[in-house]
Amino acid sequence: LTRCYPVVDVLEGAPAPKNVWSEKEGGTSVMYVANHCSWMDIPYMGAAIGWRNYKIVAKKELTKVPILGQSILLGGHVCVDRSNRRSQIKTLRDGAGWLRSGVPLCAFPEGTRSKTGRVMAFKRGAFKMACTAGARVVPLSIVGSQRVMPVGWLMPKVSSRSVPARVVVHPPVESEGKTEKEVSEEVRQAIISGLPEEQRPAQ
Repeated sequence: LTRCYPVVDVLEGAPAPKNVWSEKEGGTSVMYVANHCSWMDIPYMGAAIGWRNYKIVAKKELTKVPILGQSILLGGHVCVDRSNRRSQIKTLRDGAGWLRSGVPLCAFPEGTRSKTGRVMAFKRGAFKMACTAGARVVPLSIVGSQRVMPVGWLMPKVSSRSVPARVVVHPPVESEGKTEKEVSEEVRQAIISGLPEEQRPAQ
């Protein structure tokens, strides 16, 4: 009805949305990681992986946003205070704990929305959680969300169908035996490969 549902492209070897919740090995779930340049990225990610119980890794500042903040706190999502080292350690433990218990995590490792739509540098916190829990990481390339709802807009500017907005689901990246730096770079390159030139990092 809202015309804001994205096209979901599942690449060969990637978990289809209907199989996402059975993608567990030894009780450990998977982490979903995507580029971030619009508020629409959150519902787009949900559309790609299915509307089930998963936790989002969010910065503490978002808990102050009306309605959204209450939802984050009541939903038991993983919040990180980037100015507090003790909070960061607790966040790592909480996130790894959810993964070990079979609950998927969703993260935007750029840490904030890109104002240009281009992929920025990745922070490694989310990947440290995945490596600690031995969880696989599924890269998601979100295409066109910055055109649907640009930074600074409170409502979508145009419909997702008119862009059209897409989410590309890539095959999972193993974290076993790798450092968070290695996993981060492998996931980042996968995400970039699914984006158009206008969203890739500037040369």
